[in-house]
Amino acid sequence: MSSFLDRLKKKDVVQSTSDDKKQDQIAAQNKPPEAGVPAEQLKVDIFQTPGAIIIYSQIAGSSIHDYSVTIEGDGDIVVIKGQRNRPNGEYFGPPDGKEHDSKEHLLEECSWGKFYRQIILPAEVDAAKTEAKMREGVLMLRLPLKEAHEKGVRIEVQSVQ
Repeated sequence: MSSFLDRLKKKDVVQSTSDDKKQDQIAAQNKPPEAGVPAEQLKVDIFQTPGAIIIYSQIAGSSIHDYSVTIEGDGDIVVIKGQRNRPNGEYFGPPDGKEHDSKEHLLEECSWGKFYRQIILPAEVDAAKTEAKMREGVLMLRLPLKEAHEKGVRIEVQSVQ
């Protein structure tokens, strides 16, 4: 089994030697959802167990309809993209009960808007057995590793006289 670093280098070689159409497709996959619209790089925690890769990400402010998770490449790339939406005063009206045309922002620390993350995994995963769950603003992915197939076939050599 090759090392994770070797696999990353191999992907770079494939991308740099492919034809222009393939390079355009790869470039399009690596861009945020809409060109020109900045997207925050989604933060993730990634763990590997003997049988799976586990990914956690905080995406509070998104419903399950606001984002997508896809497995791409050779089953070793995960892409998470979507959007966090700030409520537009639907929970609280103006403090004095009157409508105001201008709003004064006193402090803005929350990340709202588009997010995007492409993760190259250290091993190929079984997309059909992948599980994705959302609980209390945390996206949880369980990506089972594909069974490692033995490379090569052993050929029995017979003695000839």
